[in-house]
Amino acid sequence: MILGLYGFLASVVLGINVIPAFMPPTWIILAFFVTKYHMQILPVVLIGATFATLGRIILAGMSRIFFRRLLPKDLKENYASIGVYLNKHHKVTIPLVIAYAFLPIPSNNVFIAAGLAQMRIRLLAASFFAGRLISYTFWVSLTKKLSDNLVDLFSNHFSQSSSIVAQILGLVAIYLLGTIAWKKILKKVNV
Repeated sequence: MILGLYGFLASVVLGINVIPAFMPPTWIILAFFVTKYHMQILPVVLIGATFATLGRIILAGMSRIFFRRLLPKDLKENYASIGVYLNKHHKVTIPLVIAYAFLPIPSNNVFIAAGLAQMRIRLLAASFFAGRLISYTFWVSLTKKLSDNLVDLFSNHFSQSSSIVAQILGLVAIYLLGTIAWKKILKKVNV
């Protein structure tokens, strides 16, 4: 029974992290499993961070292979400029990703943009994993009471207009990020 729950948790976390938008935060799912099934925090957090990272890697790959095809040439070039810059400047990339990973906000946009920018995913994924280990531990430990039903978590998330608006704004931000002539801007930046 317990191994089945851990496997189910892994598949849920992987699934919600591959889907580009409109999924509830992973830490809420982890907190639900800890609360509802009295699971130990450490293995739940390890599974959460591992499968969230794997899901985001897959999402970045999907962005690179499929979503990038949908972009006009100038947006592809702008994203490529960001990717080249961030791939060369790890001193900027690592702290940004780790700081972002501590926030309880969706990371899907970061990985979609990383895929569009053709960033090297290993560094991004390692930074994300490390940040999520810590942030998931914090958020899951902090959570005391949740819904008794996993379906309720998803339906509550979808029924909150602020969640939907935030996701739409995030997707619009990804598009707008690609409209900026990054090559010109980044030539002026010395980091």
